[in-house]
Amino acid sequence: MPDSDLPDRPPRRAALERPYQHPFRHSAAAIWRVQPRLRAQLALSGILIAGGGLGAVAVSPILLLTVAVGVMLLLFALGAWTWLSVSAGLGLVRRTRQKSELRSVLEARPHAGAQDPDVAHELFAVTAEDDGWLATWRFRPLRLHEQPGDHEVEVPGRPRYAAEIITEARFDAHDAARAAEQLVAAQDAAAAREAAAAATAYDGIEDAADRADLAIEARTTAAALQRATGQDTPKRRRR
Repeated sequence: MPDSDLPDRPPRRAALERPYQHPFRHSAAAIWRVQPRLRAQLALSGILIAGGGLGAVAVSPILLLTVAVGVMLLLFALGAWTWLSVSAGLGLVRRTRQKSELRSVLEARPHAGAQDPDVAHELFAVTAEDDGWLATWRFRPLRLHEQPGDHEVEVPGRPRYAAEIITEARFDAHDAARAAEQLVAAQDAAAAREAAAAATAYDGIEDAADRADLAIEARTTAAALQRATGQDTPKRRRR
């Protein structure tokens, strides 16, 4: 069962990154799905062109005019589809190429190589703030059209993340060596949080798969029971 059928299942990293890898192809397919008027115009143009094609045989001016109208409608619909797809694709490209200090922090964290390559789970990194605090950030992966929460900051890239400070601790501003030790300790704690998040994500995948299997088994068993209760008739609304 695909991930889209299991809304509670943690997203796969490849699924989050795919729209950014082929932005214009993804945008064209998305526009096609959400623009019924565009699909109707293309279908109508095809009907007009096919029907008017008889004019080439019958040499009927009306049918030839129908072909011309169909071609104009086809060009208009294709032009609109192309314009909308390119605009949306450029938006995805801009999201990928935007500069962000938090993105640099995320990629430079010492435990970056330990993140799971398959499941998109929460990531954690530490920043040293000018006011003397070490801030631990949680980076929550965002689906394509998902937006950060009220207290989160959007981190551009592929994929995008929603970042939020979860803990803060003062570092020793008078002792650089001690401050460095505090930073290492904070980064170790962030790495532990990230490992726990990865484990939780995998548990979520297993739970979602179990729920899907249970739903299938429940429908199969219910069908068998309904034959005994006289319910093997067209479905009625349950009160």
